[in-house]
Amino acid sequence: NLAGTQQSKMPSAKQTEERGDMTRVKTKSCTIVPKDHIGSIPGVHVGQSWKFRIHVSESGIHRPPVAGISGSAKKPAVSIVLAGGYPEDIDRGEEFVYTGSGGYDLSGNKRQAKVQSFDQELTRQNRGLALACAAPLDDKVGGTAKNWKQSSAIRVCRSYKVAKLHPEYAPAEGVRYDGLYRIVKYWKEKGVSGFYVWRYLFRRDDPEPAPWTDEGKAFIEKMGFTMYDPDVDIDGRTGMTKAGSAVAGTKRTGNVNGSNCQSVVAKKYKFQPTAALRELVRLDTDNTRMWADIHEKEYATESAYIEATKGHLSCPICQELVQQPVTLPCSHNVCCSCLCSSMNAYGNICPMCCHDFSSMGSKSDVKGKVNQNLVTIMRALIPSYGSEWITEPKVTSTQFARREGQPVN
Repeated sequence: NLAGTQQSKMPSAKQTEERGDMTRVKTKSCTIVPKDHIGSIPGVHVGQSWKFRIHVSESGIHRPPVAGISGSAKKPAVSIVLAGGYPEDIDRGEEFVYTGSGGYDLSGNKRQAKVQSFDQELTRQNRGLALACAAPLDDKVGGTAKNWKQSSAIRVCRSYKVAKLHPEYAPAEGVRYDGLYRIVKYWKEKGVSGFYVWRYLFRRDDPEPAPWTDEGKAFIEKMGFTMYDPDVDIDGRTGMTKAGSAVAGTKRTGNVNGSNCQSVVAKKYKFQPTAALRELVRLDTDNTRMWADIHEKEYATESAYIEATKGHLSCPICQELVQQPVTLPCSHNVCCSCLCSSMNAYGNICPMCCHDFSSMGSKSDVKGKVNQNLVTIMRALIPSYGSEWITEPKVTSTQFARREGQPVN
């Protein structure tokens, strides 16, 4: 604590206070969906917020810890963060005009150049945003989507820094997830600095209410969302009191080291799985003990519930979320492909506890014993689960015609 010391008056102390986010270390990564996943993240809802950008990255909502655009020149952008922005930016909440990246000289000791010094180009992340628009790619003048709802969905977060220009839509603190938007059009024009910039018109397309509306505020209250801050006693992800807390069930406010420290009782919310999900869990009789362990605890958010479930379903061989899960008689879940490789090397022995599962038959028999009940549960929690190996039946033209009551050729 530098309070009241000579060091507290130095510029470096103020810099550390203002840029505390830069000193944070990433402790985990989102593995339930790939990094280029398009659309919402399972378990994360509109209105959830984080105090630091590094924790937004951990949630999977926006993975780059510093860059404002998550995308590349080869694939559509998947998320952006509205922060300080450019003078050209316009924000109306449901719609906003976003300016691409680049145009500033950041070489040498100019990491925070405030004046644009050259034209932006439709390359790298700017090109990724253009690829997300349902319009032909044009690096000269841009394009407009014929049907903007066919544009690729982009997750949008707003930082408290947006308040400098648009306080009515900015969070009071931290970074807030505001839902899915789609690009209506993109174009090139001269900015206020006299250099060309690429601009993108975003329009909101999310079933969950925007957090600045009355409906959105009621939704946040109903879900019990609180900003995730690792420096307080109450864990914003689980809603539970952290170990080592000064007062169980309370959180500190005010100056912790001063005389005005007081404890305020923190609200504790409990995430309730839907009736449909509870029925699916009931049918998974092979994992009754695992589900009992999971439901023994309380979770404040759906994402915390999914994290706990994922922790119980880590393959003991590849250490990833189990794919094509085979539940052994000892109740351990293993990827089908990993288990077959283990059987080739060690025989019918559980890779976790060495329990003999010869009763399940040969390797060909094991391949046919994927736990479909567990697959259904994971698909309900994580819609993209198994997308690489689950084959959906195709509807033929004849079947489609019969469904629609059309004549069959």
